[in-house]
Amino acid sequence: MEFFVFFFYSIPEMFLILAFIATLSGYDFSKNVIPMALISILISCCIEFFRFIDLHAFIRLFLQLFMVVTLMRLAFGIVFARATICAIISLLILQMTELVTINTSMILFHTNLQELQNNPLLWVPTIWFILIVLASLLFIIKKYDFSIFHQRIRSHNINVFSFSSYLIFTAFFTFGIIGSQLLTQEKTQSIYTIIAIFIFQALSILMVNELIKSRVRKTELSVYKESLKDINSLFTTVRSQRHDFSNHLQVLYIFAKQGENEKILLYIEQLIGQIKSVNQILISDNPGLSALLQTKVAQFEQEGISIELNIGSTLTDTNIPMIELNQIIGNLLDNAADAIKLAGYPSNQIFLQTIRKNNQVEIKVKNYRPIIPSHLQQKVFEYGFSTKPKHSGLGLAIITNLVKKNKGNLLLVSNETVGTEFTIIFPVAGGSKIEQKTS
Repeated sequence: MEFFVFFFYSIPEMFLILAFIATLSGYDFSKNVIPMALISILISCCIEFFRFIDLHAFIRLFLQLFMVVTLMRLAFGIVFARATICAIISLLILQMTELVTINTSMILFHTNLQELQNNPLLWVPTIWFILIVLASLLFIIKKYDFSIFHQRIRSHNINVFSFSSYLIFTAFFTFGIIGSQLLTQEKTQSIYTIIAIFIFQALSILMVNELIKSRVRKTELSVYKESLKDINSLFTTVRSQRHDFSNHLQVLYIFAKQGENEKILLYIEQLIGQIKSVNQILISDNPGLSALLQTKVAQFEQEGISIELNIGSTLTDTNIPMIELNQIIGNLLDNAADAIKLAGYPSNQIFLQTIRKNNQVEIKVKNYRPIIPSHLQQKVFEYGFSTKPKHSGLGLAIITNLVKKNKGNLLLVSNETVGTEFTIIFPVAGGSKIEQKTS
C-alpha cells in the first residue's frame, strides 16, 4: 500500500506543488515537464528517506522547503525570494486541500484517520480527489495566466523587510502544518478546530499577498520617480536650447556684419543638424517617451553608441500606460547596447522605429551586430536566462510579460542579413486584439 501511495500520490503531488510554484512565480514550465518530473521524484525520495530515519517534523519540513526552493533556482532560474514565497503559498494550498478533503472523508465514512488510511477502498479515492482538486486549481491558474508577481522586478536584493517577511511566512506555514498534524492525531474531530486552522492558513496567504503588493507598489513608485526625473531633464534641455537661441542669433549677426557668408552657412548647417536631433526626441503629445529617448541618447553617446530614430507613431493611440511603454522600449534599447558593448563594438548603431499600420502600432529595435545564435533565440525570452555575465536575465522577461499583458505580439529576427531586430506589435485603442505569439 505504501509503495502504491508513493508512486501514485506522493510523486504526482510533488509535481503539482512544483508546477504551482513555477506558475505563481510567472515561469512557464510547459517546456520543462520532464526535468520537473525528475525533480519531483528526487524530492519525494528524499522526503521518504527523512521519514525513514525519523527526523523531527519541523526539521523535515525545513529540509523539504529548502530542497524545493534550491532546486527551483538551479533548474529553472527562479530567484530564491520569489521561489520561497510561492513555495510557501503552494504548500499552504496543499495543506488546506488535504485538511478539508481528509476530514470530509472521515465525516462521510464515519471513521478516524487511522482507519481511513488502512482501508484502501477509502484512502485511495480520498488522496486521488486531493490530486484532482490541485490539478483543477493549477489548470485555472494557467488558463487565466495568473501570477503573484504581475510585473518582473529587476532587483534580487533582499532587504531587511523582505527577509523578515519570508521568516514570517515560513512561521505561519509551520504553525499551520503543526496544527493540521495535531488535528489529525485527535480521535474526535472538532469542526471548530478545522475551521480555525483553515482560516489561519487562509489569512497567511492573504498576508503574503498584501506584503507582495506593497513591494510591487514600492517598485512602481520608483519607476514613476525615474520617469519624472527623465521628463524634468527633457524640459531642462529644451529651456537651455531656447536660452541659447539668442546667442546663436548674435553669432550669425556678427558673421553677417563681417561678410563671412561661408561661416554663416556652416554655422546654420550645424545648427539645423542640432535642431533636427532635438526635434526627433521632442514628441509633444508623449512627453514620457521624449524623456526616455533624451536620456538614452545622452547615455549611449557617452558609451560610443548612436541611436537612429524614426518616430512614425507617438504610441499615444494605444491603451498601454506610459510607464509600461517606457519599460518595454527602455529594456530593448538597453539590451541592444549591452550586446554591442559585450561583443566589442562590432557595430555602434541602434535603430528605433515606431510606425502605425492599420489598427496596429509597431515598435522595432535593431542593431546590425552581434547576432543571436539560432539555438539561443528561444531561450533569451526565458525568465532568468542571460548571455551576459552577472546579469539578472530579466530584461526580455519583463518585456515578454508586459507585451503579453497588453495583448501584443513579440517577434525576434536575428541573422547575418537583417542583424538582430525585435518587433513588438500592439493593437491601437479600440482595435482588434492580436493573437499572442511570442517567439
